[in-house]
Amino acid sequence: MSQKVDVIIIGGGIIGCSVAYYTAKAGLSVHLVERGSIAQATTRAAAGMLGAHSEYLNETFYSFARESQALYQAFCNHSEIDFGYTAGGILQLARTEEERLALSRWHEATHLSPEQVCERMPDIVPPPFGASIFEDDVHVHPEKAALAFWKAAEKLGATLSEHVHVTKVETVDAGYRIADWTATHIVIAGGAASAKLLPGLQMTTVKGQCMQLDAMGIDLPYTLFHQGCYVVPRLDGTLVVGATMEPDESDLQTNIAGNFALNAIAERFIPGLSRFPVLKRWAGFRPKTVDELPYIGQIPGKENMYIAAGHFRNGILLAPATACMIRDLIVGHEVHTERIETFDPKRGIFHGANNRTKRQPV
Repeated sequence: MSQKVDVIIIGGGIIGCSVAYYTAKAGLSVHLVERGSIAQATTRAAAGMLGAHSEYLNETFYSFARESQALYQAFCNHSEIDFGYTAGGILQLARTEEERLALSRWHEATHLSPEQVCERMPDIVPPPFGASIFEDDVHVHPEKAALAFWKAAEKLGATLSEHVHVTKVETVDAGYRIADWTATHIVIAGGAASAKLLPGLQMTTVKGQCMQLDAMGIDLPYTLFHQGCYVVPRLDGTLVVGATMEPDESDLQTNIAGNFALNAIAERFIPGLSRFPVLKRWAGFRPKTVDELPYIGQIPGKENMYIAAGHFRNGILLAPATACMIRDLIVGHEVHTERIETFDPKRGIFHGANNRTKRQPV
């Protein structure tokens, strides 16, 4: 006999774990299904930056990201698990006048001249047009954050099935069935693999390679960021350097080309950094939608079926806000209309959709 819950979540990355926590916190019974072990796929490969400003796409994205940052802060204040929530923020470098002007529009940032950057951080390559500090754009340890959300969900009664490969969602009376579990609501949060459960959903992957270095005494108070590349200082004294952008790749192995690219990124920020001891190299697949914004919402024509996937570079950043939006849709709370429209999954299901959200300039 199948076991009945209110919500089944497919996918045990940081999105699925966050959805499990916030739905369980709302009083719903929750079961999470993961094809491997939780927090060990795309989540584990991420750097963990909460870059609401560095990853700006449009105003709807920005407000959503800022809300997610606040949710992280609140969760950190009440979590019994240390998940590497840091202070400091992101230092965005300006290497052209155009970049300096773009950064100057953010009134909440602290803007530094090239000389001020050198005074504060003598180890880095001096940015010709200065830099801006975004103190709220902190970072977390991705794997630990996902596990913290899951442990919090588990304390609220959520249950877990690992090593269950879901190939289809079965429709039953007034709900859905996955293996031995049935639920009124189902949430597909399996990253790029979500497309396999929803025929016609447009989702691709972009491979990214990273490396972790022994920092050997370098004092870096901020994450360094420029044009999608970064150096993230971990609390254990190591530095994470990333990341490559490799579309149409199916091999998750690191390679020589990726090593060269990461060395170049490292040198772009800190002279000689590529010669520091490499502790680890890895690769992951970013799930990419038709417009780089995630699919969050109800699947068209499928009552009580939701998707939370395709977060591309921003899965860690947007996880709590995504989870709260899914929770609100399930329990019937009001959700901002512009968010429903911006993240509507029909953008990627109907080939002829004309409502794809376009990236806006900073």
